[in-house]
Amino acid sequence: MTYQAIIQKEIEALPSQYYGEVVDFIGYLRHKAQTETQTNSAEQIRAREMECINRHAEELNREMEDVLLDQSIDI
Repeated sequence: MTYQAIIQKEIEALPSQYYGEVVDFIGYLRHKAQTETQTNSAEQIRAREMECINRHAEELNREMEDVLLDQSIDI
């Protein structure tokens, strides 16, 4: 038996007066899961961007030095 089936069976066994609370709780769990998924996605995007920046850091630093030298700014 799956966890989903076990939970469903337990919910169905509850008195009907608790049904609204269970539905609210399930809605809360879904919202929390979506929020965590979105947060993880944002963190994964930032991690990939940082990886890309770090991979090209030396080249980016050289280019910045060239720009600053062209502008006659001491570094």
